[in-house]
Amino acid sequence: MKHELSLKQKQKLILTPQLYQAIHILQLNIVELRNLINKELIENPLLELNSIKNKDPDEFKKENENNTVLDEQNKNKEQENISDLLSYLGEEEFSSFSIKANINSESKLENILSYKESLQDYLLLQLRAETHNALDCKIGEYIIGNIDENGYLKISLELISRDINIDEEKILEILKLIQKFDPPGIGARNLEECLLIQERLLGFKNKNLRKIITHFLPDLAKKSFKKIAKELDVPIIEIQKMADFIKKNFDPKPGRQIPSLTETKYIIPDLIVKKRENGEYVIMENDSYFPRIRINYQYKRILDRDNESFIMNKNRPIKKKNDLQQDSKKTKEYIEEKINSAKLLIRGIEQRRKTIYRIAETLINYQRDFLDKGILFIKPLTLKEVAYKLDIHESTVSRAIHNKHIQTSRGLIKMKYLFSKGIENASENNIASDKIKKMIKNLVETENLLHPWSDQKIVDLLYLKSKIIIARRTVAKYRKSLNILPYNLRKRYIR
Repeated sequence: MKHELSLKQKQKLILTPQLYQAIHILQLNIVELRNLINKELIENPLLELNSIKNKDPDEFKKENENNTVLDEQNKNKEQENISDLLSYLGEEEFSSFSIKANINSESKLENILSYKESLQDYLLLQLRAETHNALDCKIGEYIIGNIDENGYLKISLELISRDINIDEEKILEILKLIQKFDPPGIGARNLEECLLIQERLLGFKNKNLRKIITHFLPDLAKKSFKKIAKELDVPIIEIQKMADFIKKNFDPKPGRQIPSLTETKYIIPDLIVKKRENGEYVIMENDSYFPRIRINYQYKRILDRDNESFIMNKNRPIKKKNDLQQDSKKTKEYIEEKINSAKLLIRGIEQRRKTIYRIAETLINYQRDFLDKGILFIKPLTLKEVAYKLDIHESTVSRAIHNKHIQTSRGLIKMKYLFSKGIENASENNIASDKIKKMIKNLVETENLLHPWSDQKIVDLLYLKSKIIIARRTVAKYRKSLNILPYNLRKRYIR
């Protein structure tokens, strides 16, 4: 085996930190971007909030002139204090540095958190009203602490007994007490127990109903009504009635009746689309949610001045020249690093804004019929087509629309929703898959539930009504994505 050294040329794509940051900023939604900006405002002292928003041109010009006069008046004063500023920036901590990140944000009404009672709080309140024994309260609190958001106890009595060193019989006694609390079904260890608790507390007295809950829940989920009717020796119509009764009156997740504050999530649109009186659509950026930032160029001026002019202070002793030069050099390096970081952030935000706006403009122009008339008029569109039209890479389009929302006349929708795959049609070039899904949903909603349509029947109806050629397996796939059950599980025996 021969060993030798050789040189090879090879093309390789390497992501620089600058490019990586730009890509990261592009795929952030408006909430994530705001969090990033607030974080940078804290970490980078050279960034500040830009409070100038939509000012009148004359007012802006006048303000600039006043600032120029003030700069001249404060020039000498600033030069005298510059050595203090340099030594201050050389410190490791910036605890007393004035950052305006909280301006006009802390006092907003929507930023004030309100307390909302949790499921555990609600149960503990009932526990304290029912028990006055310290031991019972201790056991009850432990049990309630292990009830999940759906209302189920997700820990065994044996494990509770081992953890708190109390007999299982005593724990079961307190559990039975908790299972009498509101909402009915709370504290159950499985679905069967949950439904039986509700059946008892709500006063439903039906032997067959209890038998179905106890022995036939899996068959009920599969809608095997014939099997249940045969086992119980009752008409199948009675099983259908009891299934409807259970669906209407029983809650398989009783804990959800007490909403949790942590589950509340807000979606804020990146763009807002409004229609003018002349029919044209206008795209507005929702940039009021996150702060505008700029570089504080007071520090930039530090880099442009001569070091010797900064250290002339008659009231202070002058350091040795070498020490002063060393301190000044470190300070300048720090300021340059933070300025470059701030520039990259501002440039990335601006690039993100332009890219998202261009893509949104293309989408709105192309999907105008959807905005005017509804989902049945959405057109097929791919990422590749938009990328080609805007002369950008397909991955850039994918990142730009990732988790972004637009507020339209059709409601708050994801940008991704405006992209739809196409299927060839006998009368048109192609038709959007979302349109076909809507047509399938409409067909199922209008079908006779005593004799629901099979997937093959839906295929035939789509061709008969709209000349759409589609495979049965594609209909099945779209039906599943719409959470529509197969025809045999949609079948009913009574209306």
